[in-house]
Amino acid sequence: MQSKKFLVIGTAGHIDHGKTSLIKALTGVDTDRWEEEKRRGMTIDLGFARLQLPNGILAGIVDVPGHEKFIKNMLAGAHGIDIVLFVVAADEGVMPQTKEHLTVCQMLGTKRGIVVLTKKDLVDEEWLELVKEEVKEFLKGSFLENAPVVAVSSKTGEGIEELVSLIERIAQEVEPKSSEGIVRLPVDRSFTVKGFGTVVTGTLLSGKLKVGDSVEILPSGKKIKVRGIQVHGEAVDSAVAGQRTAVNLSEISKEEVERGDLLATPGYLEPSNLVDVEITLSKDADMVIQSGHKVHFHHLTSEVEGEIYLIDKDELLPGETAFAQVRLSSPVVAVFGDRFVVRNYSPARVIGGGWIVDPLPGRKFRRRFRKEWFKKLSPLASENLEEKLLHLLSLYPGKLSSRDFVQRLGISEDEAERIVSSLEEKGEIIVSQGFIYPSAYLESLKEELISVVKEFHNRYPVLEGVNRESLRTKVGVTSELLEKLTGSLIKEGFLEEVGAYVKLKDFEPGERGIFKEAVPRIESLIRDSGFTPPQIKEISKLLSYSEDVVQAALSYLVERKGFRKFGDFVISPEAFSEMLSVLRRHFSKKETLSVGEFKDYLGVSRKFAIPLLEYLDREGYTERKGNDRVRGEKL
Repeated sequence: MQSKKFLVIGTAGHIDHGKTSLIKALTGVDTDRWEEEKRRGMTIDLGFARLQLPNGILAGIVDVPGHEKFIKNMLAGAHGIDIVLFVVAADEGVMPQTKEHLTVCQMLGTKRGIVVLTKKDLVDEEWLELVKEEVKEFLKGSFLENAPVVAVSSKTGEGIEELVSLIERIAQEVEPKSSEGIVRLPVDRSFTVKGFGTVVTGTLLSGKLKVGDSVEILPSGKKIKVRGIQVHGEAVDSAVAGQRTAVNLSEISKEEVERGDLLATPGYLEPSNLVDVEITLSKDADMVIQSGHKVHFHHLTSEVEGEIYLIDKDELLPGETAFAQVRLSSPVVAVFGDRFVVRNYSPARVIGGGWIVDPLPGRKFRRRFRKEWFKKLSPLASENLEEKLLHLLSLYPGKLSSRDFVQRLGISEDEAERIVSSLEEKGEIIVSQGFIYPSAYLESLKEELISVVKEFHNRYPVLEGVNRESLRTKVGVTSELLEKLTGSLIKEGFLEEVGAYVKLKDFEPGERGIFKEAVPRIESLIRDSGFTPPQIKEISKLLSYSEDVVQAALSYLVERKGFRKFGDFVISPEAFSEMLSVLRRHFSKKETLSVGEFKDYLGVSRKFAIPLLEYLDREGYTERKGNDRVRGEKL
């Protein structure tokens, strides 16, 4: 169990409202890393600092850009924030990026925040009260409506102590991120450190990452080892969910991993160019969205161009919510429940966002399937995990294992296995070779099995039944599940077993349908051919029957009329009996039989002689000794 709580604090607010100065006042760290940032006095890229709270909670602070030109950099750092410091300069009040950043925080599902009025030293009390009222009015209806408000001066330090106390109080309410489940670390920076190689940074969303672990870089799929880990500048053996983490990776260049990539436990997550989502258009958006609308899609640290296709609406008005599919120009690696933000394609401004409902839709949404698609997605909005899992199983019966629910339901594999075990005990599902089937689906499978066997009997009434492997392939189930299904149907009196075959109860093979004519004709042809019967293709051509009809008729002759099959040939009982008589006469005079002698006795070529002799060996009529044969036990 985690002994410490780690959380991420993010800043949000308009350009030059004092976010970077505030972080410096809180932590002593100047998060403006680049020369250009210092020269221009504005944050261009993400900055990070460490804040140790008096109660022992350790927070990583993400400083994000406020300028509209760098909003995509802001979005790369805004995911996974536990507490937002929503910054408004007391001398300016609410500005354009203030509104945009609030939309981002809302769409990313941020739950807690503190409103920080900076630059208190530049205004008098009367003005400060006016700004407070303006900000409170602006935040009505948002997650910050009842958030505490504190006025500070990063220059004089006034209000900073009060702010730290507020952060500490709210931090105690934050549920720690779970270190269960797979590792997911969205990369927000990639660079080279001399003597170490490639280093990437990000906020660990889930799981526990240890030195020596194998991880997968997604979406590329490249697998590499973790050489070293740092948390807030200190080398550690492992990092846990909620920590700002730097990871030293082996055998990979910084060009092979970049912002937007994901470090993950191998084998659990798949990239996709399609995601089904629930999307909300911001009430401040001055537009209406229709299917085909182009956007910049921001998920974790990635930004991808995409097109929105509405599922349950013809158009989306400001403030409205709908299901939609987003078709992306390059793949993202999403998990159920992940949040996203969309910016209009041009002009590029934040217009909305939402959450991932289906990270792996598998195919493009088409308008004519809108009712079907809505029925697929709406149950996934339920809070009940068992219901969602059963719904997914109804969509993909026999296609999913416990591991698949990590991405499709956003849970750990352990949690998925617990739910699966519970449902299995209740008799609601069956697990076969790792794949899961809803019990209701099994009833339909049983009906399908009976139907397949019945259809087979109608098509090939001369055959004993369906081969098990053929039946398994037709129904599309595992061997283990086929045994369970056929066993159940045999007990219920619907099916019978005949060796390797399965047939309907009381079914008897017979010469019906096309076989009423075909069997006698094929039988006559083979009897007349003696020791040199034609092959299946030849019979098919001579008598104008399909090869599968010929094959079935020959099987019937073998099973029911004593014909013998050797290699690709079938001979009549009379020919076989005559051949045994020939062999008995030979062995009454000689102890061994050569291939040449056998050919001469029967008047056949090597093409017939070799498979015939091999059949006789298998059946025990002869026994091979070197290149010759001796009498077998059955002769």
